[in-house]
Order: sequence, then structure tokens, then C-alpha cells
Amino acid sequence: MDPLSRAGDLQEVRALLRLDAMPDLGLRTILRLVEEFGSGRRALSAPASVFDQVCGRRLSGGRRDPALADRVDAGLQEAARFGMAVRSWRHPRYPEAFHHLADPPPVLFLRGDESLLSAPAVTIVGARRATERGRDVAYRLGAALARADVTVVSGMALGVDGAAHRGALAAGGKTVAVMGRGADRAYPRSHTSLFKDILKTGLIVSEFLPGTPALPHHFPRRNRLLAGLGHTVVVVEAAKRSGSLITVEHALDLGLDVYAVPGPIEEPNCEGSNALLGDGALPLLSIQDFVGPFASQGTPSEPEPLDLDETQSLIYDGLQGQPLHVDVVAAQAGIPIPEALAVLAALEILGFVEQSPGLRFRRAA
Repeated sequence: MDPLSRAGDLQEVRALLRLDAMPDLGLRTILRLVEEFGSGRRALSAPASVFDQVCGRRLSGGRRDPALADRVDAGLQEAARFGMAVRSWRHPRYPEAFHHLADPPPVLFLRGDESLLSAPAVTIVGARRATERGRDVAYRLGAALARADVTVVSGMALGVDGAAHRGALAAGGKTVAVMGRGADRAYPRSHTSLFKDILKTGLIVSEFLPGTPALPHHFPRRNRLLAGLGHTVVVVEAAKRSGSLITVEHALDLGLDVYAVPGPIEEPNCEGSNALLGDGALPLLSIQDFVGPFASQGTPSEPEPLDLDETQSLIYDGLQGQPLHVDVVAAQAGIPIPEALAVLAALEILGFVEQSPGLRFRRAA
């Protein structure tokens, strides 16, 4: 039986959510309250003087606000309606890495394949207003990781995030989206189709009640969870004050490796990610080289691309071993060089082919 189905566990979840809904009561304070009183339920019923002493200010009166209780109950009803799993700090399937955060979320709302919380994963983050180059790198990296049976974690934002999720899905892999709003609907709305695709085989994660809107201060909270769910963090593109840098700070606190994709020095979207390289982040110079160690940890069979037309399959099958010049690829396939270039470009976008300097191409990792 799921532990949350027991009445006591549900009451504890409700209590933690009520504490989280109280104005001016931060996550670290909630953690101190639970440590002091033993549970969220006991904290809610503790004498006002003791409660306020732990908080360091007069906040106990908010516990009696009926609007907060109604909001929590309505959110939990929505969670049940959507079939969400609800996991508190003490649930056995609560992610272990989150316990090492300075301000772990008291409650998680999950939609989809919960087993992905413990699967090998890489977090990919970057600019919302990403360049075409940034989106392309994120897509191909997501696809390569998926083919290596590594889960791709990202924040489902525009730009790099969306491209990473789509790359993983296109390669038939798994991806986790961490939301800055409730898990009941997509954000941004333009990602509604992506949201539905992730729900089919992946996982949606949120620490916010269903119905909670996307507010600016929610995204720094979300970014720490992005760090906690990945075993490695990759920054594809980041401006000077990008939220991705918050994810990096939490990743470093957790002792994770942080990679950054080098970018043009005159590109504003790359100022933050290039600065990370100067501060000691590892440079991601080759998708194949980066993914290789992950792929070698398992014994997956070499994947074949799906839904390719006859010419695409012919060219892909001809790419064996070392990178081949486009002239050789065209000759093998018996097609003109411009046509071969167009097909190779399409395969590169799909994540099945990587280009090396000098118009040389090879299969992606």
C-alpha cells in the first residue's frame, strides 16, 4: 500500500503544505519547525509562543487562516484528479539528493514515471532566448544522452530547455521536466504539446500545489531541484545573470560536475557560460566525448534511427568508424554532394550525426 494512502501521511502532507503557504515562512524555517516539533502536524498545533520562538518572529497567527487550509485542500483534490503522486520529506521515494539541499521542498507533486527520480540523469540548462546554435546543441545533446540510456532533466522553459527535452524524446529516451508552477498544466503555454509528450513516457516534477501560477520567485526554487535531479549539470548558453547560474551554484554545493559549452566571446548569451569556464567548469567540446563515459557504464545495443527515409538510411548506414568527408559520403550513396549535405544536415538536427571540422561527418554517440 502506498504510504500516502494512510490517513496520517495525508494529514502530514496537508500540514506541510499549509506551512509552506504561510506568508513570510521560508523553507528553511519550515525545516526547523519540523525538526523542533517532530512533524508538520505538531508544528501547526504547537503553542503560539513556542512556534514564534522557533520562527524568530510572530508568525503563528497565520496557522489559523482558513483561506490557506482551503487552498491546500483544493490543490490536493486537483492532484488526485490528475493522478499525481504526492511525496513528502519522509516518503521512502523522496529523492535522496534533495535532502542535501539547504532548503529541500517539503512536498513534491509528480506526474508520470516516478522511477526516473533514481535513474542516471544529466541536467541541461541554458538561455530561454537561446541562439539557433544553442538550441541545436541542446537538442543533439539530449538525443545523444537518451540513446545512451541517460535521463535528460531540464526546466521545460523556452530555448535550451525545450530543445533538450525534444531531443531526448525524438531519440526515444526519457526526460524529466521540473516546473516553476503547479504540475497541472504546461508553462509556457506554447509548450503544451511538449508537456503532453513528456507525460507519455517521462516525468513532470513540481513542488507547487496544482493551480499555482508561474511567478518570478518560483524559478530560483525550481533551479535548485534541477541540480538535485542530475548527476552532472551542463550549461549550454547563459547570460551574465542567467537563472542557470543558480542551478550551477546548487550543483557545486552538491558536489556535482558542471560542464559549460564554450561560445563566441561576442555573444551576450554566452557571457555567463564562458565565465563558468574561467571559474573552473569543465568544457564540453564534443557531444560524443561527453556522452561516451555514460554509454560505457551500461551495455546497450547500438540504436538505429527510426522513421528515416531511404536516402537518410543509406547515408547513416555508410557512416562507420572515423568521420567521413562529405565527398566520400556522397560517393558511397551515389548522390550529388549538395544533396548529401542536405541529408546530413537533417540527420544532424535529428541528433543521429555529428559534424567535425572540414565537412566531415560521423554517427553521433
